[in-house]
Amino acid sequence: MRFGSRTSGWSEAPVTVRDAIGAIALLAAALLPLGIPGLELGELHRSPPAWAAPVLAVAQTLPLTFRRVRPAFVLLVVAATFATAQLSGVDSGPAGLGVLVALYSTSAYHEPRRAIVAVSTVAGYVLLALALEGSGSPERLVDWVTFSLVLTVPWTAGLLVRHRLTEQDAREAAAAQEAVRRAKDALARDLHDVVTHHITAMVVQSESAAYLAPDDVAGRDETSEVVGRTGRQALQELRSLLGAMEQPAKPTPAASPVPPVGGDVRTLVEQLAATGYPVQFAELGEPSEPSAPVAATLHRVSQEALTNAMKHAPGQPVTVTTTHTADTIRLLIENRIDGGTAARPGRGLSGMAERVALVGGTLETGLVDRLFRVAAVLPRGTAR
Repeated sequence: MRFGSRTSGWSEAPVTVRDAIGAIALLAAALLPLGIPGLELGELHRSPPAWAAPVLAVAQTLPLTFRRVRPAFVLLVVAATFATAQLSGVDSGPAGLGVLVALYSTSAYHEPRRAIVAVSTVAGYVLLALALEGSGSPERLVDWVTFSLVLTVPWTAGLLVRHRLTEQDAREAAAAQEAVRRAKDALARDLHDVVTHHITAMVVQSESAAYLAPDDVAGRDETSEVVGRTGRQALQELRSLLGAMEQPAKPTPAASPVPPVGGDVRTLVEQLAATGYPVQFAELGEPSEPSAPVAATLHRVSQEALTNAMKHAPGQPVTVTTTHTADTIRLLIENRIDGGTAARPGRGLSGMAERVALVGGTLETGLVDRLFRVAAVLPRGTAR
């Protein structure tokens, strides 16, 4: 954890700049005749030089500029200066409060060897008390104990703040890991859809060439052209996905689908129909442009459903229907299953369900009257 680099909500300035403002304000309170009481221990009243009070005030306040960057070092400097002031009988006024700020900062922001710092601080206080007692301090035992309790207050407050910051860092780290996981899952789904759809289409077309007449040169040329066009589209979509992977990661509450290459559902069906595959498209209602995530989900779900149809029921007719309402878009894809077998639940079907859930929709898949049906209901959303 890097507590020293944390910025507060009211300003984006570096922490040293913000802490410097507080240190200067405390110094001004100590140097100006404001009548603000300071922190005094030992009750030693002597006559030090006139310059001693301002010098010791500076040494107890200005180092607080680095209280979050070098908290243990600041505590050492401020505590040593505070001890010097008390032993020399110098009244540095509110500057003495700097030791409380340094204790709080060390407790909240110091990382290495925290136990050693705590023990050294306690030992330093005991030595200061013994030195003051030896210098004729009128303080009683109860006064030393009471002052030690005063010193524990900022230390305890620092521990509470440290605990809160640690929990916040843990939540942020968990959120970042979850965002990365969702982004990887989204890319894995896209890769699965792109590869399986286009490769399946190429395999179907290549196998269909075996049924052409030996002298059907035009048919073979057309099949080769379709296979090449499908392969080029697959490469285009893969390049799009790879480009998305190379972009800087931006953690979001939910991973957004990578926009597909190749247009809407109608275009996808028309491309497949152009290869000669028995697929039909119907559109009901008044179509309007959905939001980008919904459009991407419609495309990918249609792509996966058509791929499953070609794999598990090759050559069987497929119908694709989109129904537009004021608030939703309904997608229905049906294909006849030869022999009553359907696609087994796997990565494709689970990927479709995840995609639909991400945009707040519902998905139903299953065999109905020898027809394998994929039915999705998606919120229309707003176009961007």
